[in-house]
Amino acid sequence: KVFENLLDVTDRKSKGAFYTPREIVHYMCQQSLINYLETNSGILREDIEKFIQEGDLTLANSIRVLQEVDKKQEKLKNGIISSKIFEEEVKRELEKLDLPKSIVENKELIDKLLKEIKVVDPAVGSGAFPVGMMNEIVKARSILSIYFKETREEYELKRETIENCLYGVDIDSSAVDITKLRFWLSLIVDELDMQNIKPLPNLDHK
Repeated sequence: KVFENLLDVTDRKSKGAFYTPREIVHYMCQQSLINYLETNSGILREDIEKFIQEGDLTLANSIRVLQEVDKKQEKLKNGIISSKIFEEEVKRELEKLDLPKSIVENKELIDKLLKEIKVVDPAVGSGAFPVGMMNEIVKARSILSIYFKETREEYELKRETIENCLYGVDIDSSAVDITKLRFWLSLIVDELDMQNIKPLPNLDHK
């Protein structure tokens, strides 16, 4: 909206600068990601669709599962439960995530594909599409995080995606600046510890 209002009406029409509704951007981003993963992974499209389209629900569920796993880990550390019981209970918790089996079995491949994806918007406008893609990539990788042993912060996943995966150009240079601003805001919005905020990566070549 800020970008649109910087242009007068005639300029806006000539450059095709109009606000794209969030639902449409969301749909475009999800379909792009589904097609990319289907093409490069060989996994059934239905499974990929379930993973990407039901991601919000799965992510909320995975946070709850992670909390349960942490509690069980604490019990294991304090000798309250045995390692065998711990493994059985964790397995039961992971089954509650209801992810397609093919997604779980190919988690390393999917994560690698999401980490290495290259997305370009040839008319970036105010950055709705690349920002939407960042959110979808981070959400998908956050869901997979539960199956990896290392902890991956959302802030770091966002930063990695911005730095390595997203590209955009526009006939209007102010559009590119607004897109950079949106990326910076998307990085700091969830970061509670402001001391840890790093400068936005140099995106001039992106």
